[in-house]
Amino acid sequence: MRALPMAVSRGAVACATPAAAVPRRSMLLSSAAAGAVLQSDPIRLSTPKLKLRASAGAAQAAATSFSSNDEAFAWAKKDNMRLLHVVYGVGDIDRTIKFYTECLGMKLLRKRDIPEEKYTNAFLGYGPEETNFAIELTYTNAFLRTNYGVDSYDIGAGFGHFGIATDDVAKTVELIRAKGGKVTREPGPVKGGKTVIAFIEDPDGYKFEILERPGTPEPLGQVMLRVGDLDRAI
Repeated sequence: MRALPMAVSRGAVACATPAAAVPRRSMLLSSAAAGAVLQSDPIRLSTPKLKLRASAGAAQAAATSFSSNDEAFAWAKKDNMRLLHVVYGVGDIDRTIKFYTECLGMKLLRKRDIPEEKYTNAFLGYGPEETNFAIELTYTNAFLRTNYGVDSYDIGAGFGHFGIATDDVAKTVELIRAKGGKVTREPGPVKGGKTVIAFIEDPDGYKFEILERPGTPEPLGQVMLRVGDLDRAI
């Protein structure tokens, strides 16, 4: 059974993050632990089953543009906000946990199963939730008021990909391939640049960009979303 894309129903995105100096139609919203890339797209967007949550230490904060990475880093040192986790549904939560831990090197941080509510979720990441960005996987059909019988989701056009940094893209891709993962772009330099990247998909079709960045303290550093109006989203 395939579930339709769902609108966000548990809270709103409470996020105020700096915008790095990138091309006009692709703006990076970053935080201390992870960022969201917003890409303006003229097509009509389906609502993706994907939710971002953030923690705020102040009541309000305005999005700020920076002309250099140095300015952005200086802002981050003074900021008291960070993105906590992203939430999305999967068709087989144990299969996805296995893929993320064995292929992407994540750790299972916690998991809970509530049979009476037909709801299971799990948090994965590269460090404690107190300091690191995390992924929350959910397996539920509660939004449709039926049983668990959902084994796939329409991801929608709004979600782009996650970005994960690694010391060796080629080695990571070969491990993913050996575990049965789908490689959609072989390792190689990004167009017009030198950074080595690759693209893969998880068992549910969610896309991941693997970037070669040695020594990155937080590998899960980016979420790419498409928006209909870039300025409004910022």
